[in-house]
Amino acid sequence: MEVFFKILNKIEIWLTVLAMVAFTIIGFLQVFFRVVVENPIGWSEEACKYLFVWSTMLGAVLVSANNGHFCVDMLTSLMPKKVSLLFKYLLSYTIIFMFSLILIVYGFQLVFANTIRVTPALGIKIMYIYSIIPISGILVILHLIEDVYKTIKIGKAQ
Repeated sequence: MEVFFKILNKIEIWLTVLAMVAFTIIGFLQVFFRVVVENPIGWSEEACKYLFVWSTMLGAVLVSANNGHFCVDMLTSLMPKKVSLLFKYLLSYTIIFMFSLILIVYGFQLVFANTIRVTPALGIKIMYIYSIIPISGILVILHLIEDVYKTIKIGKAQ
């Protein structure tokens, strides 16, 4: 199971970096062609926008995988360790899980509602652009499972 999550994390990192590098290069080329060559690339703005959305959603998954979301732990830091963990899993993880379920359910509805629509400049089906919404929800839930698994494994080791 640990090998699966290591591979998944590497794939997520590479996809995020690839999307960020791609929209940076395309954005730079757009400025170059617009200012220097005076012949702008017609599809670059659309490509940058969609790559930015993908990199943002994948970045949110990476933050979730590393437990980097914003949290206020003033109350939980005053609690005993076991109560703090219970609070973390019952409240925090439940909220993240429910939000991820919303992303999955409504994301799939959005994807399937846009199977015919095509982007104007790139000619890509909109469903492929929107597919990052349910994908990110699924990945966040997988990382929640990973964290619970690690916590149980550490608890058994102690």
